[in-house]
Amino acid sequence: MIPAMKAIRARTVVMTPEKVLDDGFIIFEDGRIKDVGPWRELSRSWSGPVEDLGEVTICAGVFNMHAHLELSHLHGQTVSGQGFTQWVKSLIALPMQDVEAKALDVAVAQLTDSGTAWVLDITSRNPAAVGNALERAGVGYGLGVEFFGFQTADDLVWPESTKELSEDQWRHVSAAGHALYSTHPETLRAAKAWCTANGRVFPMHLAEHTGETELLADGGGEFADLLRVRVLPDDFIAPGCGPVEYADRLGLLDEGTLAVHCVQVSEADIQRLAERGASVCLCPRSNQFIGVGRAPWKAMQDAGLNLCLGTDSLSSNHDLNVWNEAAYILEESGGELDFSEVLRWLTVNPARFLGLENTHGTLESGKVAGYSIVPDGIGR
Repeated sequence: MIPAMKAIRARTVVMTPEKVLDDGFIIFEDGRIKDVGPWRELSRSWSGPVEDLGEVTICAGVFNMHAHLELSHLHGQTVSGQGFTQWVKSLIALPMQDVEAKALDVAVAQLTDSGTAWVLDITSRNPAAVGNALERAGVGYGLGVEFFGFQTADDLVWPESTKELSEDQWRHVSAAGHALYSTHPETLRAAKAWCTANGRVFPMHLAEHTGETELLADGGGEFADLLRVRVLPDDFIAPGCGPVEYADRLGLLDEGTLAVHCVQVSEADIQRLAERGASVCLCPRSNQFIGVGRAPWKAMQDAGLNLCLGTDSLSSNHDLNVWNEAAYILEESGGELDFSEVLRWLTVNPARFLGLENTHGTLESGKVAGYSIVPDGIGR
């Protein structure tokens, strides 16, 4: 938390991905950035104490745009590198319902320790507990309450767990679709419509793995066999197309949609997402952990997609440090992407998607007080 009045100095201050100060100085007042500029200029009019951060680079607080904090107690208990079906089998054998307050607090501490200012968390079983943990830590948040299953109803039927949410926490709620293969299409449409009517974003897992593409194409595959035991109704008929096309047919893709993962996408899919104005959240280390492949990051960037980064859950990743996602992408891209581009995925892009560009995303006067230290080895 930033005190009412405070000033900090750092070797490098990244005000925006395009504007970088050497030997920068920031003055915070009443929870906002009062001024930011070169130390040699602003320090002349400042008489208060200064926290000198030393030889570090700082930027705006970063966003983690996809997490499942309620699964934090399952860290290290799922299989890795064996593909999505085997990972799911290992996950559903665990006590997914038993959220642990200590595990939540430890997970949230990973967010704060890495300079995360805001997280979009996906939850269905324990939204109030997740919200409470984030509030205790002072992390901004959205709760994507997830709809799962093929039951239908005239109205959107919220999970029983949402009854525990406070009135204030409901202001943070979005209706989230789990996936095209696990949620009735009419429920997905209803969830999307609720988000549109209430000015909320609509997150949904999309095109994460080959089992999803096979199931939607013709109803076949190992993953489809698993779902028929637990999820799919007897009368399920595959739509006969890929995930992105199917989502578009259902009217789920527009400027308010956050498509999470998008690993199994073609050039035509990328173009469709761009034309609809959807944003994409990449979770590269989760994809690597599970063994589902790698999203075409550069092609998405070149197509003009609004890209963001997320860690996914501790059941499919080693930690919740979104900077490690950025480092992974920069290393694996082989120089095709640079720091300023990926920094936008952590700051400016998610702020714009969420409508928070006036308060978050850059270190400029009037923005919310806070910052993130860029880890050594990332950046200029």
